[in-house]
Amino acid sequence: MLSYCYEQLSKGSMKAIIILCLSIPLCVSAQKQQRTLFIYNGAFGGVTAGIGSVINKPCHANWKTTFIKGFWQGAIGGILNYSGKKLLYPVNKQQNSLYAWPAKILHAAGYSIVENAALNEPFLQNWHMDYGLFRIDLSFNKKKSFKVRLLPEAVVATVIAGQYGKFDLSSSLMTGEIIFKSRRVLDLPNTQPAEGATFGRVVVYVENDQSYYGKDRILSHELVHRYQYNEYQVFNTWLKPVGDKIKSKQLQTIFSRYVYFDAPYAFIPYYIIGQYRDAHFYQNFYEFEAERFSTNEDVQR
Repeated sequence: MLSYCYEQLSKGSMKAIIILCLSIPLCVSAQKQQRTLFIYNGAFGGVTAGIGSVINKPCHANWKTTFIKGFWQGAIGGILNYSGKKLLYPVNKQQNSLYAWPAKILHAAGYSIVENAALNEPFLQNWHMDYGLFRIDLSFNKKKSFKVRLLPEAVVATVIAGQYGKFDLSSSLMTGEIIFKSRRVLDLPNTQPAEGATFGRVVVYVENDQSYYGKDRILSHELVHRYQYNEYQVFNTWLKPVGDKIKSKQLQTIFSRYVYFDAPYAFIPYYIIGQYRDAHFYQNFYEFEAERFSTNEDVQR
């Protein structure tokens, strides 16, 4: 049944998907910052998927045609990424972490489409979502229909986060993410004191009587950073030809079946842009994006 639905969707509804995605800007606020984020997410998905599809194309395929195909598919995924992050605002507005689940599912669909396009695979063939320490892959390709792989960065991040707070089971279940809670302001190396932090795949938030921001606003902000981290995993698709050249069958088996290589690519542009203090804090684009989606208000940069 799933295979039949996939075939019908990939063959007959492409136009409907494109029309739907083109209609999304009509629902987007006319504010400049919203348009900027909409364009950024669509362009990031399109460009990274387009380049990835060219890298992973068959030798005989035309690179221009391949890039265009990868670009429009990746742009659709990028728009869904935008929509997923935008759905995090109700976490703050309604003060209910459970709203993070629709955002997580929609965002997972978005970056699945981007990565699938970058691998030059058939449209809508591969889907994945991370949950806790694991990445779950579902594919309509019978040879790799389902697998669960360990995320090493999540293990490392969990150990680091444990030094700053205690595991928050309730928030973790309600958001689908690994969440830790601290009773005191976070004093992290090389950064100013903060009430929230994201260590790649793990979030730490501060909750006490002196907290300036509420728990749900902090979580909605930090979850945007979580999604940013996921989006940058698309660069693994660029490295696929290198991975295919690994001669060791044992290593090939480990990374194809049991472990997902989740390098912290997102940290690189974040620290290249640099951190700013006080009134200029949101000059860092990734902090600006997180704050804009979590508050749904213009952010002073």
